[in-house]
Amino acid sequence: MVNKSGFSLIELIVVIGLLSLLMLAISSTMLMSIVSSNRVRIATSTKQAGNYALGQIQTLVRNARDIKTCAPASLTITNLDGGNTQIYFADSRVASNSGVYLTPENTKTTNFVLSCEPIDHPTLVNLSFDLKDNSSDSNPILHFATSINLRNQ
Repeated sequence: MVNKSGFSLIELIVVIGLLSLLMLAISSTMLMSIVSSNRVRIATSTKQAGNYALGQIQTLVRNARDIKTCAPASLTITNLDGGNTQIYFADSRVASNSGVYLTPENTKTTNFVLSCEPIDHPTLVNLSFDLKDNSSDSNPILHFATSINLRNQ
């Protein structure tokens, strides 16, 4: 009598094929999760950068004594100490005359718009801009907008 123990060639091929399909599904799922977590990380970083810039501008404008000049891409305010601070759009970034960029260099700012109301003696500043991370073209463009009232008139 012949003792048949072990697996046939067809059984081994079927198992290897099924394991290959299973590994393909697992690897594609892991790759998609890595890509999506990277997108979320970039979007979060961009949102934090935009919120930082808005917060700095809001603090400067709220604590200003007066709005000296208001143009679509530039704002000059008089501080409580009598000095002037200018907030402007330069090199695809938001900057102030203190030599500090308010948005990081790995981001690109577009559609930067400043407006002041009323025109003759402004007390309200409307600000909006779009911010995008430069690392990839598929990164989202985030929109930031706010209105700021002067406190110290």
